[in-house]
Amino acid sequence: MINTGTVKNQAELARIKDISRARITQILNLLKLDESIIENLEQLGDPMDRKVISEREIRNTIHQS
Repeated sequence: MINTGTVKNQAELARIKDISRARITQILNLLKLDESIIENLEQLGDPMDRKVISEREIRNTIHQS
C-alpha cells in the first residue's frame, strides 16, 4: 500500500490497519530478510499442529465480553 501510494507512510498504514507504527515497522523489516534466512526458516516447517490464536483475536474476544 505504501509502494502503490494508497497510503502516504507507515503511520497512515498503521492507523488504517489499527496496529501500532512500531508493529508496521517490524512487519516491513521481515521483508528485508536475506533470502537464505527465509529459506532456512521455511525448512524448519510449522511446529504447531493447530492454528495459533493471535494477540489481535484475543483482544477482540476480550472487548466483546
